[in-house]
Amino acid sequence: MREAEVHRRSLLLSLVGLVLLVGVGIGSIWWLNMRDQVQRTLVISVPPGTAVRLAAGEEIDLFPQEIVLRLSEQDTLVIQNDDDEAITIGPYRVAPGQRFIQHFAGPGTFELVCSLHPSEQLRIVVKR
Repeated sequence: MREAEVHRRSLLLSLVGLVLLVGVGIGSIWWLNMRDQVQRTLVISVPPGTAVRLAAGEEIDLFPQEIVLRLSEQDTLVIQNDDDEAITIGPYRVAPGQRFIQHFAGPGTFELVCSLHPSEQLRIVVKR
């Protein structure tokens, strides 16, 4: 009976060791996969008073007329409207206190209406 108990404990310890080994292996694979997934976020904040300054004819330089994003970097564009007035980005109206978040699925060049630029144009170029 004593020999059976030793055998059972040995089997249990072997099983626990195997579970730990598999867990460490899966965790390592997950960590390596997550490490390779680089993601960048381009955040553009529209400060309070921007609409008033634009209405007064002041030229505002918040961001360039052309923004280049890369799919390989999983780039995300975020425009945070901290102003008291709504802004327009493409077909979207971004109300005060709201943010516009855009992920891109494929490469391309996108010409958008932008109420923050004197020319009212914004170009977003998405590269691989």
